[in-house]
Amino acid sequence: MNLVDAFIAAGWEVVFCSSSKKNEYSEKLQERGIRTEQIQFNDPSFDLFVSHENPHYVIFDRFLTEEQFGWRVQDHSPDSVRIIDTIDLHFLRKEREKHLKAGMSLVDLAACKFGLDTNDTYREIAAIYRSDCSLIISDFEMKLLIERLEVPEKQLFLSRFHYPASPSSPSFEERSNFVMIGNFRHSPNSDALHWLQRDIWPEIRRHLPLAQVHVYGAYPTREIMNLTDPKMGFYVMGTAANQFETLRQYRINLAPLRFGAGIKGKITDGWWTGTPVITTSVGAEGMSEDLPWGGAISDDPQEFALNAVKLYQSKDAWEKCQAQGDAIIQQLYSGLSHASDIIKKMETIRHNLAQSRRANFIGGMLSHHLHKSTKYFSLWIESKNSLKSPG
Repeated sequence: MNLVDAFIAAGWEVVFCSSSKKNEYSEKLQERGIRTEQIQFNDPSFDLFVSHENPHYVIFDRFLTEEQFGWRVQDHSPDSVRIIDTIDLHFLRKEREKHLKAGMSLVDLAACKFGLDTNDTYREIAAIYRSDCSLIISDFEMKLLIERLEVPEKQLFLSRFHYPASPSSPSFEERSNFVMIGNFRHSPNSDALHWLQRDIWPEIRRHLPLAQVHVYGAYPTREIMNLTDPKMGFYVMGTAANQFETLRQYRINLAPLRFGAGIKGKITDGWWTGTPVITTSVGAEGMSEDLPWGGAISDDPQEFALNAVKLYQSKDAWEKCQAQGDAIIQQLYSGLSHASDIIKKMETIRHNLAQSRRANFIGGMLSHHLHKSTKYFSLWIESKNSLKSPG
């Protein structure tokens, strides 16, 4: 939505395309002047659609979407600039999850002390090469791609979240209790919830016997809702009607992430609402550069809990951390500067598109060879579907 808002502010027409059906969590895009279109996997209707639209830019939501639709855009709207919004590096998140389950420490997970020669890595890096540009949300992931995987820096662009000026915030005295927030279909959030409930919250509760933690997130399963334990002050609340208004009520924002990638909206949302954050090394990754952290960082569950307790009890420490979080938002997540930079980057690519593509030999090679497997598999499914159709 940051990107969409930037494009609308620049006077661009935005068409939002999705193969998913609308549901109660869908953004009300049409109310914001955004045209929406339903598209289909493995269907030639998309070819006609993109050819007719002939957009200046096509932005793929993650590399998986580029695999499905990238070759169709290339064939039927070849002058469109193809951009991947990576959100986070899928392969990094998946590898961390695998190694966490195998017993790797959180410190080693944060340091990426494992191999990256995996199927997910090959697929995602191939998609990055095939595209004209990829938006990378974390400076840590930029460094990983450039230094460890040797992706050319010219094909990447650092694009963090964008926030307007921070609003006035409730004071220390006006807030109470702890909060955790995150979509439960995202596996790092579900894992964080269980780690909080099992290893962290009992220690916090031992020091603060009247404290409560309220956990919010879309798509909670019955198992997750059943973690509610009033005797322990542990409440799973379900979906937050508004994440900002929700976070503003609480004194401490807990983000006990043991694996993941990218940057974490739950943390920046917390800072923007004046709510200090206790998190892990993985949670803090790529979030603040060298600026003082707006809260505390620990990978040990007992230390994590003690940091949360100390910050909860100390008004001076809390106000200092709140100010540090606000400084991070102002210096690294300013909406106006980021919106302007992304527009300039995209326009520069479009005006030099032919030259840029000639220089990207590896991307051209991957489009010519490896991407054909996705293309012809999709066409095979398309043919099967047509045989099933009446008539």
